[in-house]
Amino acid sequence: MSTPSSAPTASDLGDDPREAPGPGPEPRSDRAPIGFFLRGEVDGWVRFTAWASLAANMLLILTGGLVRLTGSGLGCPTWPRCTDESWTNTSEMGIHGFIEFGNRTLTGVLMIVAVLAFLAVVRMARRHASLFVLTLLLGLGIPVQAVVGGVTVLTGLNPWIVGIHFMISSAMIAMAAMLVNRTRRLSLEHVAQAELAGQSPQQRGPIRGLLIALAVFAALSIYLGTLVTGTGPHGGDAGDVVRHTFDALVIARLHALPAYAVVALVLIGLLVGRRTWPMAVRRSLQLVGLVVIMQALIGFYQFFNGLPILVVALHLIGSALFVAVVSMAVEKGFHVTSEAPVLTEAERRDGPVTV
Repeated sequence: MSTPSSAPTASDLGDDPREAPGPGPEPRSDRAPIGFFLRGEVDGWVRFTAWASLAANMLLILTGGLVRLTGSGLGCPTWPRCTDESWTNTSEMGIHGFIEFGNRTLTGVLMIVAVLAFLAVVRMARRHASLFVLTLLLGLGIPVQAVVGGVTVLTGLNPWIVGIHFMISSAMIAMAAMLVNRTRRLSLEHVAQAELAGQSPQQRGPIRGLLIALAVFAALSIYLGTLVTGTGPHGGDAGDVVRHTFDALVIARLHALPAYAVVALVLIGLLVGRRTWPMAVRRSLQLVGLVVIMQALIGFYQFFNGLPILVVALHLIGSALFVAVVSMAVEKGFHVTSEAPVLTEAERRDGPVTV
């Protein structure tokens, strides 16, 4: 039986192809779960916690947006308490206090989900270090988000701080999306077969180059979107809130440029790779293209119709979905183009051990 080394190597922090499951013997005794939450192998519960992490982080984008769109950003006027005398909202604060406190409460739900995801993989830290690292970072990101949220309130909803708050949420969505990819590949045979490493070795450079460019333009589009938001009328509070002084038309057009680049990259990838690129990569690009086009249509509609609150909320949901599908596409593309390892006899007999 292979014995894992005392510490994971750099390869495991990425997407080691040996993590892919395959037919073989029954799981070893050290992979049996302890209780329910401490799993010994990647299974349905681990997948569920990964999906829950992604869903909860995306929901946080929506609830944070509703706080801003309904003018409830200072519904709880201080932090960490809701008021100087109370940790929770009061009836006198009305609907704005309820919405703002509800958004803060979601942070607690997010922490519970993060703890469950971490516990689900903690026993697999040596074999699947990438899962351990991702769940750890997702957990540590929550208090960081809470502190930045507090700074946002204490600075009177400064649009620069609000933008940082949104970018951290986007980074957490990206990590959760990668976690979903990896748990599915490790626990679902059809996914593992479709995403085998070592596919199209001659196309490795073009595929990875396009995916890196895709990630860069997607991140730029998201960041410029925060500047558009900070320039627009939805400041987050019913009173006067400082806004960016950018020209709204100019900043909106700048925000659209990297989105056009994303569409162009998707089309190039689908055209160039229609016969030689792995199906997993092409399907991921198709999904990215579908989401970015949907986002563009919503964005154009809201811009030319006075930024109606419901449509802006849909655009926020779309932005979270955009981050998720781009992250999944990049992670998946890098995995399938990684070098396929040569397994030892022991690894073929007992199952791979990632070190």
